[in-house]
Amino acid sequence: MDAVLSAECERARGWASLALDCELSELERGHLRAHLAECAACATFVAGLREVTHELRAAPLPAPSRPLVPRRMRSRRVPLVLALLAIVGAAAAGGVAGSLRPAPAPARVTATGVRLTALFRSQPPTMPGTRLPLRAAV
Repeated sequence: MDAVLSAECERARGWASLALDCELSELERGHLRAHLAECAACATFVAGLREVTHELRAAPLPAPSRPLVPRRMRSRRVPLVLALLAIVGAAAAGGVAGSLRPAPAPARVTATGVRLTALFRSQPPTMPGTRLPLRAAV
């Protein structure tokens, strides 16, 4: 056996391993067959690989030294549930707090148009275009 394999032999030996696991495409399988027909060293290697693979797959599985039971992982759902409850609680508190505010005064229609009482409740009416207070006509 040669100490250094050619690139074709390396590729063929990799394909042989894939072929034993049924993971080789039809094109690659054709290339492998063609190479094995020409290269006796690779054909011998593949024959030995088949024997070893068959023996390993036919061997009985060893019994475990102790029962294999998965460890119970600490639940990661608890922090998620707590976060969800905090969000729902905050939303509920915000809804309750928002409903406790006094309702804004309704719009009032006057002869001069719509006057929003809530916006101008604390300010006296002014003359248009000025900040001077509007006084009643005498």
